[in-house]
Amino acid sequence: MKKEDKYNLIKSTFSNSNYCVSHEIVEKILEISSEVYFTKNDMILNMWDEANVVYLIFSGIARSYYLDKEGNDITKFFMKENDFCIGESLFSNQKSIQGFEALENVTALKFKAKELKELILQNESLSCLYMEFLENNLLYKMQREYAFQIMSATERYISFQKEYKEINERISQHYIASYLGITPESLSRIRRTIREEN
Repeated sequence: MKKEDKYNLIKSTFSNSNYCVSHEIVEKILEISSEVYFTKNDMILNMWDEANVVYLIFSGIARSYYLDKEGNDITKFFMKENDFCIGESLFSNQKSIQGFEALENVTALKFKAKELKELILQNESLSCLYMEFLENNLLYKMQREYAFQIMSATERYISFQKEYKEINERISQHYIASYLGITPESLSRIRRTIREEN
């Protein structure tokens, strides 16, 4: 990845924000970053490992997942280009309760969580961005809870298609079903019903 690509990645990641990130701030962010690669099916972070790094995805798709008491794999969310891949590293020194897996070959910028957090706290615009990031993640969590408590599986799938329309076709149906909290067979029936109705 060229430096220009890294620079544009940082700028574009914050392009939808309400806050402006200056050239100087982007350069400081780049100074504490390094480039990393993961091949498809690589574990970016294993469950219960120390989550002391943060990734910003340049290309590829990854997912966050849990394992339930029976050992079943439950997809929490998907990450694509311009998304952060973050465990508990920015919030605590605890080990990660979730894993991260590359679903495609992934190129990313890696940051030491401590260094990134220090830079965020030293800069007002980054602190505001950090607050916005936390608010967006809280909103996402609330929407996910609402979906599982109120919406039907079909409604959750339709919502998924809207939320992840850019990468829907790039994700295995197995992982989509896991994200929706249903079996792959149930997802197939839902997809078939939607096709027949349209």
